[in-house]
Amino acid sequence: MIKHTDQQFIDHWIDQKSGPKWKYYFTFSLAWTVVSFLVIFFLTKLFTQLWETGGANLIYTLVTISIIIGILSTHFSYVWHEKRYHDIVKKNEITLN
Repeated sequence: MIKHTDQQFIDHWIDQKSGPKWKYYFTFSLAWTVVSFLVIFFLTKLFTQLWETGGANLIYTLVTISIIIGILSTHFSYVWHEKRYHDIVKKNEITLN
């Protein structure tokens, strides 16, 4: 018997990955990039003096770091969700047999 939360996860995950993989990666990488940029921006603004000494190159560095974080976050979350999905399906198959 599948738990209700597991069934909700399966339904949500099937819906999320129903389209092409590149669309999932593009959408979520963009979202994680924006979030990570805002977090890094405000943390550097609050706790460092880099904006006075870093100049124009600092913004390029922050954007690059944010893009890398966005892509890695998307990849790791995709892999983690895919693994969880397969574990639930496998556990359900064992229970049924």
